[in-house]
Amino acid sequence: MSMTSSSGSSAALETLIGFCAAHPVPDTDAPRVLARLNSGPRAIIDWRDRGVVAVLLDTVMGQSGTMPVELVGVAQGAMSPSLAADLLAELALRAPALGASANELALTEAWLPHKALALSLGYQHSYHDCDMICREPKWGPDVPLPPGAFWTDAAPDWVEPYIEVLRSGFADVPGAFVPQPAEIRRYLMQSTIRARILIEGGRAIGLLRYTNPNNYINAVVRAGGQRRRGIGQMVMDEARRCLVTYGKNPAPMSLTVVDTNTAAIELYRRCHFEIDKQVAVLIRRF
Repeated sequence: MSMTSSSGSSAALETLIGFCAAHPVPDTDAPRVLARLNSGPRAIIDWRDRGVVAVLLDTVMGQSGTMPVELVGVAQGAMSPSLAADLLAELALRAPALGASANELALTEAWLPHKALALSLGYQHSYHDCDMICREPKWGPDVPLPPGAFWTDAAPDWVEPYIEVLRSGFADVPGAFVPQPAEIRRYLMQSTIRARILIEGGRAIGLLRYTNPNNYINAVVRAGGQRRRGIGQMVMDEARRCLVTYGKNPAPMSLTVVDTNTAAIELYRRCHFEIDKQVAVLIRRF
């Protein structure tokens, strides 16, 4: 069994990406996860001969050293109990070796049948990822911006403040994982990604990122130290302007938030979002 991947070479990486394309995992960007969100072969569990490829996202560790794992290729979309057990054992070896204090595992379709096994090995429930959807964005007039404040595109002139808001706003938020600056810059250059930033007195105080053409809101962030100013509502108003008022796609707006972020869920409910689907996330501390 191959325990590591020689994905340092572009040919090996393309081979891995090809396997994942042939055995896709829903809602997973395998090329990005494999090429951008890990430090290299040690973080990639290349078990193609057993029908699975998984990646420890060691470059986007969250609060207190929490490292998520993502399945990027699964043959027939399912794992046997023995394969799941071996994979969980491998995660327990690799994650600490990569500097993690905990491993986070989303109970997606392939993992869900093995929930009891994961719990028996020391995983515990952490939170739910909640997919929310807004079909009727008629929540009232836009909140006025602070005097002199304005919205502008984050790229190319405001990328560094954008990164700072992302980091300060997501600090100590469960389920929030911020990529390295180089990956953020690359991501903002994609044609399908739109990023807006709210500027006040030359400083960034909030941001919005969304994906075209599906009207998916990737990030609603208030800068650290900017609480109780209604900035979250200002960001949602900007999302409505971008995606509904001036948008060309009639698809409803959607986003994902963790259920422990009760303030955010309350904001989204005020904006007529409702929970459409939930995925449990487990955590194992080392």
